[in-house]
Amino acid sequence: MAAPSTSVTNRTLPILRLLLAALIGLVIGAATSFAQHYLDGSWAALANSASPWLLGGFLAGALQLRRGWAITGGLAACVLEVLAYYAVTPLRGYPVNHSEIAFWAVCAVIGGPIFGWAGWAWLRAASRLQALGAAFLPATFLGEAIGAYGIRLHYYGDTVLYVLIGLVLLGVVVWRAGQLLSTMAFVALLTIVGIACYGLLLEAAAGRHFGG
Repeated sequence: MAAPSTSVTNRTLPILRLLLAALIGLVIGAATSFAQHYLDGSWAALANSASPWLLGGFLAGALQLRRGWAITGGLAACVLEVLAYYAVTPLRGYPVNHSEIAFWAVCAVIGGPIFGWAGWAWLRAASRLQALGAAFLPATFLGEAIGAYGIRLHYYGDTVLYVLIGLVLLGVVVWRAGQLLSTMAFVALLTIVGIACYGLLLEAAAGRHFGG
């Protein structure tokens, strides 16, 4: 008699986890908009950069039990971050730029599934893939620190803050997944990719206006 109940639970739990991923996206997107009013100095970077939003995709993926759901969860979280941010910002009396919406939407569609997978891999994949998944989170903060705030914008206080966050996150992911040497090797590689994306490619594509 317990089989039907178990079957229903097995069907509903993935949906509930996906809804939680969506909630993460809505909360981070709305909170980012409000945080721009209250944060200043280097802390304001937390409300004006890509890495905190990609953190949402990573967490959304980590909640999922299967890879496909994790990719979907990461996508949902990051897209809803963009939607929530640009829904809340006009309500606060600030105008929005439609080209910015399109830019961040493209970033969400690309980065969300990748970081959703990374969050899942960090907790549930085997060996080398687990180390690779773990590396994405610290690497995005380190890459944005150097590429965006250091090379492109010359905001050196923000650079230091994001490097420190990246190192703390490296400790967190290694503490959970182990594989220190493999994870650090992947972090180094992905940080180089991040420097190119946040610095050189973003400068070429959108100038100083977007990101960081």
